[in-house]
Amino acid sequence: MLSFLLYSILPFLFILGFCITIHEFGHFLFAKLFHIPVEKFSIGYGPALIRKKIGETDFRIAYFPLGGYVKMAGEEEGEIIKHDEKSEQKGKELPGFYDAPVYKRILVVFNGPLFNIFSAFLVLLLSFIIYGLTVNPYMKIEVEKGSYYEKVGFLTNDSIIAVNGQYVGNWEELWEIVEHEHDVTVTVQRDGKQAHIEVIFYADSTGLMPLIPPLVGSLKRRGPADKAGLKKGDQILKIDDEQIHNWHQMVAIVRARRNVPLQFTWQHEGEIQVAHITPTSAYDPISQDTVGQIGIFVPHSKKFLSTIDALTLSMKRTLQLLWRMLGIFYQLVTRQISTKQIGGPIAIFRLSTESAQWGFEHLLGLLVIISINLGLINLFPIPALDGGHILISTVEAIRRKRFTKKTRLVIQQIGYAIILFLIIFVTFNDLTRR
Repeated sequence: MLSFLLYSILPFLFILGFCITIHEFGHFLFAKLFHIPVEKFSIGYGPALIRKKIGETDFRIAYFPLGGYVKMAGEEEGEIIKHDEKSEQKGKELPGFYDAPVYKRILVVFNGPLFNIFSAFLVLLLSFIIYGLTVNPYMKIEVEKGSYYEKVGFLTNDSIIAVNGQYVGNWEELWEIVEHEHDVTVTVQRDGKQAHIEVIFYADSTGLMPLIPPLVGSLKRRGPADKAGLKKGDQILKIDDEQIHNWHQMVAIVRARRNVPLQFTWQHEGEIQVAHITPTSAYDPISQDTVGQIGIFVPHSKKFLSTIDALTLSMKRTLQLLWRMLGIFYQLVTRQISTKQIGGPIAIFRLSTESAQWGFEHLLGLLVIISINLGLINLFPIPALDGGHILISTVEAIRRKRFTKKTRLVIQQIGYAIILFLIIFVTFNDLTRR
């Protein structure tokens, strides 16, 4: 029970609680900056579990944590509200939300999603500062026969040591250079000698990969490998009767043999150990197939960054994730990928449980993705979402006239109906996902 709480319930509440609180705080902060009174700040829906009134605002944590809201005074058109006793004594009245200028209303609404995206950047920055950057230090290469890289002169077991005369100590440094300069000269170590190869790198090119030794990098808590007794740093020697020479060979065998017991032979601190390990089933969204896994992570190293490098990389990764998610949304709309990939709270629960079993660093990585996702989804121009509010306010500004209360109610009801349909749809996806 304690294990379920630590590795399932708490990670799920941490992910949701963080993303919701940051989102609502964005609304709250800008409402206060524009002197719009805030009546309620709620994390969750329904009856209050914990509540505390500070000033004019009733802060609460409610029973159902799947969302939250900030209730501002004057959200009913034309309502005027008094801010506090001092304002009353002076006879000053402050406008409610819909009495504020359009640009202020838009900023109040927009800063919920913006805070989600900005918080993802801050979490990335914190993660890089604390844990460093995960890098692949293995520069020996495997070259696919008949590939472009073999034709230009690369050979399996070559070790890449420099690009354009610049030393590279890990795979990430290599791609950082070729990302900007595709046409490069690569220096490799071969049979104790150096060779220089002229090559053009493309981001989507295949045929060249690092030759990673079959070592255990880290383990998923209570995963098949962990239960069998494998430890970080152990070397896989054999699977059944097949000698294992590299990480990719081992992964190919495990992925293809889900739910089939395999005899693993490995070396731990000089001692040979043997155990049967059964790969569990896991859905791979990239191949869109169910594959086997035993719960071990590729061996890696950590590169610790300067503050400036951490800031730069955090910004770059945040923008990359934003662009990638926008691309996924576009592919969903154009039906290039299946809508079955859309997940909801149950999917988040599963992912948070999985991430927590790998460690807190992995949980922070999931938090970054969920927070950016929440920020982008809330900007969709759907009534009742922040994007819908922004669209309505923009239309009102253009026509220089507010919608009637009846029209607003109809728009809201349409929005709630769309959201209800999406909730049912993603829940069905979560329950039927392999």
